[in-house]
Amino acid sequence: MTGPAVTPRAPGSAGRVTRLRIHPLKGARATELRSMEFDAMGPCWDRRWMVVGPGGGMVTQRDTPRLAVIHPHLDGGALRLEADGMDPLALPVTPSGDPVRVTIHGTGAVGCAVSPEADAWLSTVLGRGVRLVFMREEDVRATDPAYAEGRRVSFADGFPALLVSERSVEELARRCGRAIPVERFRPNIVVTGAHPHDEDQWRRFTLGTMAFSGVKLCTRCKVTTTDQTTGVRDPDREPLRTLALYRRIESAVYFGVNVVHDGPGRIAVRDRVAVLERGVVPGAGLTAGA
Repeated sequence: MTGPAVTPRAPGSAGRVTRLRIHPLKGARATELRSMEFDAMGPCWDRRWMVVGPGGGMVTQRDTPRLAVIHPHLDGGALRLEADGMDPLALPVTPSGDPVRVTIHGTGAVGCAVSPEADAWLSTVLGRGVRLVFMREEDVRATDPAYAEGRRVSFADGFPALLVSERSVEELARRCGRAIPVERFRPNIVVTGAHPHDEDQWRRFTLGTMAFSGVKLCTRCKVTTTDQTTGVRDPDREPLRTLALYRRIESAVYFGVNVVHDGPGRIAVRDRVAVLERGVVPGAGLTAGA
Protein backbone atom coordinates (compact mmCIF):
# COMPACT_ATOMS: atom_id res chain seq x y z
CA MET A 1 0.00 0.00 0.00
CA THR A 2 0.99 3.60 -0.35
CA GLY A 3 1.93 5.47 2.83
CA PRO A 4 3.67 4.13 5.93
CA ALA A 5 3.92 0.37 6.21
CA VAL A 6 2.37 -1.44 9.16
CA THR A 7 5.15 -2.37 11.57
CA PRO A 8 5.33 -6.15 12.21
CA ARG A 9 4.42 -7.02 15.79
CA ALA A 10 4.49 -10.13 17.91
CA PRO A 11 1.38 -12.16 18.71
CA GLY A 12 -0.43 -11.30 21.92
CA SER A 13 -3.22 -9.20 23.37
CA ALA A 14 -4.56 -6.63 20.91
CA GLY A 15 -7.46 -4.91 22.66
CA ARG A 16 -11.13 -5.61 23.22
CA VAL A 17 -14.41 -5.81 21.33
CA THR A 18 -16.23 -2.46 21.61
CA ARG A 19 -19.20 -2.80 19.25
CA LEU A 20 -21.13 -5.61 17.56
CA ARG A 21 -23.55 -5.01 14.71
CA ILE A 22 -25.67 -7.00 12.29
CA HIS A 23 -27.43 -5.85 9.11
CA PRO A 24 -30.43 -8.19 8.79
CA LEU A 25 -31.39 -6.58 5.47
CA LYS A 26 -28.40 -6.20 3.17
CA GLY A 27 -27.78 -2.50 2.51
CA ALA A 28 -30.12 -1.25 5.24
CA ARG A 29 -29.29 0.21 8.64
CA ALA A 30 -27.53 -1.86 11.32
CA THR A 31 -28.78 -3.26 14.60
CA GLU A 32 -26.45 -2.88 17.61
CA LEU A 33 -25.89 -5.93 19.83
CA ARG A 34 -24.23 -6.58 23.18
CA SER A 35 -23.46 -10.16 22.20
CA MET A 36 -23.38 -11.95 18.86
CA GLU A 37 -24.14 -15.56 18.01
CA PHE A 38 -22.46 -17.23 15.02
CA ASP A 39 -23.86 -20.07 12.95
CA ALA A 40 -22.38 -21.69 9.84
CA MET A 41 -23.01 -18.59 7.67
CA GLY A 42 -21.66 -16.00 10.10
CA PRO A 43 -23.36 -13.70 12.63
CA CYS A 44 -26.91 -15.00 13.11
CA TRP A 45 -29.44 -13.05 11.01
CA ASP A 46 -26.78 -10.90 9.33
CA ARG A 47 -27.59 -10.20 5.66
CA ARG A 48 -30.18 -12.99 5.55
CA TRP A 49 -32.62 -10.73 3.66
CA MET A 50 -31.75 -8.93 0.43
CA VAL A 51 -33.50 -6.58 -1.98
CA VAL A 52 -33.27 -7.60 -5.65
CA GLY A 53 -34.34 -6.07 -8.93
CA PRO A 54 -36.78 -7.68 -11.39
CA GLY A 55 -34.00 -9.87 -12.84
CA GLY A 56 -32.71 -11.04 -9.45
CA GLY A 57 -29.69 -8.75 -9.28
CA MET A 58 -28.80 -7.49 -5.80
CA VAL A 59 -29.81 -3.94 -4.86
CA THR A 60 -27.32 -2.27 -2.51
CA GLN A 61 -26.23 1.21 -1.46
CA ARG A 62 -23.83 1.23 -4.40
CA ASP A 63 -26.76 1.95 -6.71
CA THR A 64 -29.52 2.75 -4.19
CA PRO A 65 -28.16 4.74 -1.23
CA ARG A 66 -31.71 5.29 0.03
CA LEU A 67 -31.55 1.77 1.49
CA ALA A 68 -29.83 3.43 4.47
CA VAL A 69 -33.14 4.96 5.62
CA ILE A 70 -34.66 1.50 6.23
CA HIS A 71 -34.25 0.30 9.79
CA PRO A 72 -34.80 -3.43 10.34
CA HIS A 73 -35.50 -4.84 13.82
CA LEU A 74 -35.61 -8.48 14.86
CA ASP A 75 -38.43 -8.84 17.34
CA GLY A 76 -39.12 -12.37 18.48
CA GLY A 77 -40.45 -14.27 15.50
CA ALA A 78 -40.66 -11.26 13.18
CA LEU A 79 -38.50 -8.93 11.13
CA ARG A 80 -39.88 -5.41 11.49
CA LEU A 81 -39.01 -2.86 8.78
CA GLU A 82 -39.33 0.85 9.52
CA ALA A 83 -38.80 3.99 7.43
CA ASP A 84 -39.94 7.60 7.88
CA GLY A 85 -43.37 8.21 6.37
CA MET A 86 -44.22 4.50 6.18
CA ASP A 87 -46.25 2.23 8.40
CA PRO A 88 -43.94 -0.42 9.90
CA LEU A 89 -44.03 -3.81 8.22
CA ALA A 90 -43.71 -7.06 10.20
CA LEU A 91 -42.51 -10.17 8.39
CA PRO A 92 -41.96 -13.75 9.58
CA VAL A 93 -38.32 -14.71 10.14
CA THR A 94 -38.89 -18.03 8.39
CA PRO A 95 -40.57 -17.22 5.06
CA SER A 96 -41.51 -20.14 2.83
CA GLY A 97 -41.98 -18.60 -0.59
CA ASP A 98 -40.87 -19.96 -3.95
CA PRO A 99 -37.12 -20.23 -4.72
CA VAL A 100 -35.63 -17.19 -6.45
CA ARG A 101 -32.39 -17.12 -8.43
CA VAL A 102 -30.32 -14.07 -7.48
CA THR A 103 -26.91 -12.65 -8.38
CA ILE A 104 -24.35 -11.10 -6.05
CA HIS A 105 -21.39 -9.43 -7.77
CA GLY A 106 -22.13 -11.51 -10.86
CA THR A 107 -22.25 -14.84 -9.03
CA GLY A 108 -25.46 -16.86 -8.79
CA ALA A 109 -27.18 -17.81 -5.53
CA VAL A 110 -30.61 -18.92 -4.35
CA GLY A 111 -33.06 -17.37 -1.91
CA CYS A 112 -36.80 -17.57 -1.41
CA ALA A 113 -39.50 -14.99 -2.03
CA VAL A 114 -40.84 -13.31 1.13
CA SER A 115 -44.22 -11.76 0.26
CA PRO A 116 -45.97 -9.39 -2.17
CA GLU A 117 -46.54 -7.02 0.78
CA ALA A 118 -42.80 -6.81 1.43
CA ASP A 119 -42.13 -6.19 -2.27
CA ALA A 120 -44.70 -3.38 -2.38
CA TRP A 121 -43.44 -1.75 0.86
CA LEU A 122 -39.81 -1.72 -0.31
CA SER A 123 -40.73 -0.56 -3.81
CA THR A 124 -42.52 2.44 -2.29
CA VAL A 125 -39.60 3.36 -0.03
CA LEU A 126 -36.97 2.96 -2.75
CA GLY A 127 -38.98 4.41 -5.61
CA ARG A 128 -38.42 1.46 -7.94
CA GLY A 129 -39.81 -2.01 -8.48
CA VAL A 130 -37.96 -4.49 -6.25
CA ARG A 131 -38.47 -7.81 -4.47
CA LEU A 132 -37.38 -9.09 -1.05
CA VAL A 133 -35.68 -12.49 -0.76
CA PHE A 134 -34.53 -14.54 2.22
CA MET A 135 -31.65 -17.01 2.55
CA ARG A 136 -32.79 -20.27 4.12
CA GLU A 137 -30.52 -22.80 5.81
CA GLU A 138 -30.66 -25.00 2.71
CA ASP A 139 -29.65 -22.13 0.38
CA VAL A 140 -25.92 -22.83 0.50
CA ARG A 141 -23.60 -20.13 -0.79
CA ALA A 142 -19.83 -20.63 -0.62
CA THR A 143 -17.12 -18.09 0.12
CA ASP A 144 -14.45 -17.45 -2.50
CA PRO A 145 -12.22 -20.57 -2.38
CA ALA A 146 -9.18 -18.46 -3.30
CA TYR A 147 -9.37 -16.92 0.19
CA ALA A 148 -11.53 -19.20 2.35
CA GLU A 149 -12.25 -22.63 0.95
CA GLY A 150 -15.03 -24.74 2.40
CA ARG A 151 -16.87 -21.90 4.17
CA ARG A 152 -20.43 -20.60 3.88
CA VAL A 153 -21.69 -17.04 3.68
CA SER A 154 -25.07 -15.30 3.71
CA PHE A 155 -25.99 -12.53 1.25
CA ALA A 156 -22.93 -10.59 2.52
CA ASP A 157 -20.61 -9.46 -0.27
CA GLY A 158 -18.20 -12.34 0.15
CA PHE A 159 -17.30 -13.41 3.69
CA PRO A 160 -19.08 -14.12 7.00
CA ALA A 161 -17.99 -11.04 8.96
CA LEU A 162 -16.11 -7.74 8.69
CA LEU A 163 -13.84 -6.37 11.43
CA VAL A 164 -12.44 -2.86 11.79
CA SER A 165 -10.53 -1.19 14.60
CA GLU A 166 -11.23 2.14 16.26
CA ARG A 167 -7.60 3.17 15.87
CA SER A 168 -7.80 2.70 12.10
CA VAL A 169 -10.92 4.88 11.98
CA GLU A 170 -9.17 7.51 14.10
CA GLU A 171 -6.14 7.53 11.79
CA LEU A 172 -8.38 7.95 8.75
CA ALA A 173 -10.24 10.80 10.45
CA ARG A 174 -6.93 12.49 11.26
CA ARG A 175 -5.91 12.32 7.62
CA CYS A 176 -9.34 13.52 6.44
CA GLY A 177 -9.36 16.39 8.92
CA ARG A 178 -12.90 15.47 10.03
CA ALA A 179 -14.79 12.83 11.97
CA ILE A 180 -15.59 9.64 10.08
CA PRO A 181 -18.36 7.50 11.63
CA VAL A 182 -17.43 3.83 11.85
CA GLU A 183 -20.93 3.07 10.49
CA ARG A 184 -19.69 4.17 7.05
CA PHE A 185 -17.77 0.86 6.85
CA ARG A 186 -20.73 -1.33 7.87
CA PRO A 187 -18.67 -3.64 10.12
CA ASN A 188 -19.93 -6.51 12.21
CA ILE A 189 -17.13 -6.27 14.77
CA VAL A 190 -15.37 -3.14 16.07
CA VAL A 191 -12.32 -3.50 18.31
CA THR A 192 -9.85 -1.33 20.16
CA GLY A 193 -6.18 -1.62 19.37
CA ALA A 194 -2.81 -0.06 20.04
CA HIS A 195 -1.95 0.78 16.42
CA PRO A 196 -3.88 1.85 13.29
CA HIS A 197 -4.43 -0.96 10.79
CA ASP A 198 -2.87 -3.57 13.04
CA GLU A 199 -5.76 -5.84 12.01
CA ASP A 200 -4.20 -6.07 8.53
CA GLN A 201 -1.84 -8.68 10.00
CA TRP A 202 -4.27 -10.79 12.01
CA ARG A 203 -4.05 -14.16 10.29
CA ARG A 204 -5.34 -16.05 13.36
CA PHE A 205 -6.93 -14.49 16.44
CA THR A 206 -9.52 -15.03 19.14
CA LEU A 207 -12.37 -12.86 20.41
CA GLY A 208 -13.20 -14.21 23.84
CA THR A 209 -13.30 -17.98 23.36
CA MET A 210 -14.04 -17.96 19.59
CA ALA A 211 -11.31 -18.43 16.98
CA PHE A 212 -11.20 -16.40 13.75
CA SER A 213 -8.99 -16.01 10.70
CA GLY A 214 -8.34 -12.87 8.68
CA VAL A 215 -8.67 -14.00 5.06
CA LYS A 216 -8.91 -10.88 2.88
CA LEU A 217 -8.58 -7.13 3.28
CA CYS A 218 -11.88 -5.42 2.52
CA THR A 219 -12.10 -3.53 -0.76
CA ARG A 220 -13.91 -0.24 -0.24
CA CYS A 221 -16.34 1.49 -2.61
CA LYS A 222 -18.66 4.51 -2.71
CA VAL A 223 -20.88 3.02 0.01
CA THR A 224 -18.33 4.50 2.47
CA THR A 225 -19.32 7.97 1.20
CA THR A 226 -22.99 7.43 2.15
CA ASP A 227 -24.44 8.88 5.35
CA GLN A 228 -25.85 5.80 7.08
CA THR A 229 -28.79 7.73 8.53
CA THR A 230 -29.94 9.87 5.61
CA GLY A 231 -28.71 7.89 2.60
CA VAL A 232 -27.04 11.04 1.18
CA ARG A 233 -23.63 10.81 -0.53
CA ASP A 234 -20.75 12.92 0.78
CA PRO A 235 -20.13 15.76 -1.74
CA ASP A 236 -16.35 15.49 -1.13
CA ARG A 237 -16.32 11.72 -1.69
CA GLU A 238 -14.87 11.20 1.78
CA PRO A 239 -13.51 9.00 3.18
CA LEU A 240 -12.87 7.24 -0.13
CA ARG A 241 -10.79 10.11 -1.45
CA THR A 242 -8.44 10.07 1.55
CA LEU A 243 -8.25 6.28 1.61
CA ALA A 244 -6.97 6.39 -1.97
CA LEU A 245 -3.98 8.40 -0.78
CA TYR A 246 -2.63 5.82 1.65
CA ARG A 247 -4.63 2.56 1.46
CA ARG A 248 -4.32 1.69 -2.22
CA ILE A 249 -3.16 -1.59 -3.75
CA GLU A 250 -3.10 -1.29 -7.53
CA SER A 251 -6.58 -0.01 -8.49
CA ALA A 252 -8.42 -0.70 -5.21
CA VAL A 253 -8.43 0.78 -1.71
CA TYR A 254 -8.79 -1.24 1.48
CA PHE A 255 -10.08 -0.72 5.00
CA GLY A 256 -10.85 -3.42 7.55
CA VAL A 257 -10.50 -7.17 7.19
CA ASN A 258 -12.91 -9.92 6.15
CA VAL A 259 -12.85 -12.78 8.65
CA VAL A 260 -14.08 -16.36 8.95
CA HIS A 261 -14.86 -18.22 12.16
CA ASP A 262 -14.15 -21.73 13.41
CA GLY A 263 -17.58 -23.18 14.05
CA PRO A 264 -20.59 -21.80 15.93
CA GLY A 265 -20.15 -19.75 19.07
CA ARG A 266 -20.76 -16.44 20.80
CA ILE A 267 -18.81 -13.24 21.35
CA ALA A 268 -19.67 -10.17 23.40
CA VAL A 269 -18.74 -6.54 23.88
CA ARG A 270 -15.69 -6.31 26.16
CA ASP A 271 -14.31 -9.68 25.02
CA ARG A 272 -10.54 -9.65 24.82
CA VAL A 273 -8.79 -9.81 21.43
CA ALA A 274 -5.76 -12.11 21.30
CA VAL A 275 -3.66 -12.43 18.14
CA LEU A 276 -2.33 -15.97 17.67
CA GLU A 277 -0.59 -15.59 14.30
CA ARG A 278 0.48 -12.57 12.32
CA GLY A 279 1.24 -12.40 8.62
CA VAL A 280 0.07 -10.97 5.32
CA VAL A 281 -3.70 -10.85 4.88
CA PRO A 282 -4.10 -10.52 1.10
CA GLY A 283 -6.07 -7.97 -0.87
CA ALA A 284 -7.82 -8.51 -4.20
CA GLY A 285 -5.50 -9.90 -6.85
CA LEU A 286 -2.84 -10.79 -4.29
CA THR A 287 -1.97 -14.09 -2.67
CA ALA A 288 -0.87 -14.71 0.88
CA GLY A 289 2.82 -13.91 1.29
CA ALA A 290 2.93 -11.60 -1.77
